[in-house]
Amino acid sequence: MNDYIIKVENVSYSVNNKSIFSGNESIEILRNISFSVERGKVLGISGQSGSGKSTLAKILAGIYTQTSGAIKRDFKKDWSKLLPKPVQILFQNDGDLLNPCRSVNDILNEAFELKSKKYKLYSSEINKVFTQFDINPNLRNRKGSQLSGGEKQRIALARIVIMEPEVLILDEPFSSQDVESQLNILNLINKVKENLDLTVICISHDLNILKRFSDNLIIMFDGGIVESGLTHEIINNPVNDYTKFLLSAQSLKLSEAEIHTFHNKYE
Repeated sequence: MNDYIIKVENVSYSVNNKSIFSGNESIEILRNISFSVERGKVLGISGQSGSGKSTLAKILAGIYTQTSGAIKRDFKKDWSKLLPKPVQILFQNDGDLLNPCRSVNDILNEAFELKSKKYKLYSSEINKVFTQFDINPNLRNRKGSQLSGGEKQRIALARIVIMEPEVLILDEPFSSQDVESQLNILNLINKVKENLDLTVICISHDLNILKRFSDNLIIMFDGGIVESGLTHEIINNPVNDYTKFLLSAQSLKLSEAEIHTFHNKYE
């Protein structure tokens, strides 16, 4: 019997777009989304830009609230009296990762304070975090604005791990990185996952990474799910035309004419 930590049932999400020409117009971002996240597994979510992946991630993290439908959560701990949240998200945008005006030391120290509800200096604990995440100790007093994108991502991940969430959502963690950097962050995430017994939801347009990293896979298009199941089954035997298109595009097998024809059909 599968053990699910999150169940999403017929979730839709709309926003109101106010225009002087059309008045209030409701724009549907997600429609009738249903899936389950198995405890301790990695769920991959892929699809084109604008398909609703990041919006779905923010709903799962509690940043947005769905317009309709239900999300059921079955956490091991009672989080009602804890300051950290059981679902944490590592954002894609550098500007959302860390406070640009705060030092790395203060950012990590605050995470320990939130976790323990004790306000003090956690110098020795922070030193261990630097070692665990291979962070240069010389960055301790650097502000968020003084860090590279890779440094911000590593420190933001460390801050999340300090709070020991049950679910970690990764929003395009491998974008704009070379192969070596992608492998480094992938190895680090795998290490963290095993140490904390985390459930991971990874949003990525890169199916080559998801086929090696995720246990289950969801393919999204235009706010809906077009295919879902075991990753190896979808990769090896896709059913939906859009999934086939993504896989062909990733393997560089599509001609320019084929890409143009496909988008004319689906847009």
